[in-house]
Amino acid sequence: MNKIKTMLLAGAATIGLMSPALATLQLSITDGTHTFSCADGQLGCDLSGGANNLLTVDTTLDGFFVQVTLTQSTFGSHNILQLSSANIENNGSAEGTLTFIASDTGFHAPVSNIEESGSLTFNENVGAGLSTVSFFADHANGQGANPLNTPGTLLDSFSDTPATNPDSFAGTHLSAFVSGTPFSMTESASLSVLGGGSVTGFDQAMTSSAIPEPSTWAMLVLGFGGLALAGWRHKKRDRLGLAI
Repeated sequence: MNKIKTMLLAGAATIGLMSPALATLQLSITDGTHTFSCADGQLGCDLSGGANNLLTVDTTLDGFFVQVTLTQSTFGSHNILQLSSANIENNGSAEGTLTFIASDTGFHAPVSNIEESGSLTFNENVGAGLSTVSFFADHANGQGANPLNTPGTLLDSFSDTPATNPDSFAGTHLSAFVSGTPFSMTESASLSVLGGGSVTGFDQAMTSSAIPEPSTWAMLVLGFGGLALAGWRHKKRDRLGLAI
């Protein structure tokens, strides 16, 4: 019996190592030929050790080298999905496009809008093709980045081509997105980089503020009403000379 129990525990541990339970924060990186994918808590690729915090280091895809990538998600009164990378290099001889997709599900509702922002700096990249960062949200709470899908509605995108060395671009936009149920957010960035070029300071984020439920508003109104009534009673006692 003890031997069987030991075998079952070992099997369960092996399954746990193969696929992290309930991990939905995901990241995919592709150069069009090969794809690197990682899920929150996945051993061997996520080095953060913390929930809703996916850290990858020294990822290589053919000629591309991605030094550090951090993907984070926050849930609650403020829902946030953020993707950032310290250094992206094209060590090959030819221009290539590297695409990042980050996604998570179950962001808190209700919401009425989502703010999108993105920024990066190109180095030694004059003459490269168009680079684009895009933002998606899905009422159906679909999982993106598994590995290359971007479910839901395209909210906005920013595009640019580098004209100077270095050359930076950034953008911020507020999009209407109404959802009364949990939803997903997905970010995508397609970066065109010349051979020998690089991208630094890459950051992409989506932020939405959950609207208080009607019951919460009712409690706030009752609370303010109670404070107002207490103040009125205090003033009344003062007028009657009954203040203590």
